[in-house]
Amino acid sequence: MKISSTGVTVDVPQGWEAEIYQREPERFELLEAEASTGAVVHLGNFPLPPERGDFGSGAVEIMKGDHVLVVLFEHGADSVGTRLFSATGMPQVTGTDFRPDRMQRPLPGQSGAQYFFTIEGRPFCLYVALGSHANRAEIIPLVNETLATVTIA
Repeated sequence: MKISSTGVTVDVPQGWEAEIYQREPERFELLEAEASTGAVVHLGNFPLPPERGDFGSGAVEIMKGDHVLVVLFEHGADSVGTRLFSATGMPQVTGTDFRPDRMQRPLPGQSGAQYFFTIEGRPFCLYVALGSHANRAEIIPLVNETLATVTIA
């Protein structure tokens, strides 16, 4: 099944769930400015709960050992050209990138990895959370296969 929104398309593997959304702008009165996200993509090989934070809070807490959550979070255009987003193209996920202390909120046995990059002039963070650090060798090929189907316009 293919899903597409906000210029992002992904071929969702059988048995996975996915959603692409964009949050409404938030008004910051003190700054007299608005902040919004671009695309936010959630992919999981488990049933995604309907209420989730942008980086997977609400989902990672229910992950089991063979589960993975993939998040693509688009940052604002002002991030383009910054050092943090200097890498170009979708990253390849490797087992050595994962550590338990790279989770947004550490959970027993889980690990995460985070990558920053730019595609088509759009700055993204790729955040991947694994249900089990010990099972990363089996899970990571699935992540890379799925990421290979993502197109960004």
